[in-house]
Amino acid sequence: MLSLTANIRNEMIKMALKKRTIAFLALILLLPVAAGILLSRFQQGIGIGAFTSQDFPIMMLGILTSVLLPLFLFMNAADSFAGEIGDRTMKNVLTRPITRFGVFTSKQAALALAAIVYLAAGFLASTLSSLLLQHSGGFGTVLKWLLAYGAAFVPLLVISMLGVLFAQFFRSSGTALTVSILIYLGVKAGGFFLPQLNRFSPASYLDWHMLWVGSGLDLGRIGAIFMFLLACSILLFTAGFYVFDRKEL
Repeated sequence: MLSLTANIRNEMIKMALKKRTIAFLALILLLPVAAGILLSRFQQGIGIGAFTSQDFPIMMLGILTSVLLPLFLFMNAADSFAGEIGDRTMKNVLTRPITRFGVFTSKQAALALAAIVYLAAGFLASTLSSLLLQHSGGFGTVLKWLLAYGAAFVPLLVISMLGVLFAQFFRSSGTALTVSILIYLGVKAGGFFLPQLNRFSPASYLDWHMLWVGSGLDLGRIGAIFMFLLACSILLFTAGFYVFDRKEL
């Protein structure tokens, strides 16, 4: 257990020291501020509160879950697996007193923790920026936002596992990232032309946080989607570890 915890800490440190990690964090913090200022000035110019503070954090969450965070997770999954295998630094990790399962789990856990940190940063930035807009909500509204941001973690966890699985088949982080993005875009496009495919694609549930902010919770649908995402996470984690365990490093 101590070796697993230590390796998770090491993976988080490696991730935090990358310039792209800092750049993404800065983008997630600054984007809501810039958007809030622009929307505030636009509404003041037309004299109408076309966009309320109650809508703003949910709008920003949609951008995070559909674009920014999947890209961030794909990038770091590619670096953690394909990149380290390609530059032969993965062998150094395995010389420590930790099993392959521990290495794989710690890398996956680091991606999950990074997603939590970025969602928290997005929540704080969006909540503070919403004060620039009209018709501010009360404490109950903030709780709904918090619930939505928390719910958004579940599909993002599945996306991170999907990125890890894709990264197993390459020895170049650039190639792994490119393939992951193309597959992600292909799945999104496929769901647009063939809507029935969305039922079987984890990527189509990145907006399931919207079910948590309506006037009434559809517990049946929420539960069904959660069970589907849970099944996907179990299958993807198992498949990812199977490939990692059989890979020649």
